[in-house]
Amino acid sequence: MNQEAIQVFVSCESSQQAKKLVDSLLNDQIIACAQMLKGVESFYRWQGQITQSNEVLLVLKTTANHFKAIETSIKKLHSYDVPEILAIPVLEGSTDYLKWINEQV
Repeated sequence: MNQEAIQVFVSCESSQQAKKLVDSLLNDQIIACAQMLKGVESFYRWQGQITQSNEVLLVLKTTANHFKAIETSIKKLHSYDVPEILAIPVLEGSTDYLKWINEQV
């Protein structure tokens, strides 16, 4: 049965942290794959201050029914007090690719 595909965005403080998250999520079979985008420069307000940091952005491919498990796992392993965990629905996609995602999770 095909589930709704989503992409989950997670910012991390380092490549090492990102790899740790990906390894855990892949081993738990709750994501089909992850892409790691290095050199992301983030600007945000935190505790009343405007802050800048260099981060690594993960783009996780999965299905909507796995989001809560992904969120729980990330919160357990992540170093940030409030990690970015945003799910975006996939509106269209290659039938073969979407089938592959469903087969992996």
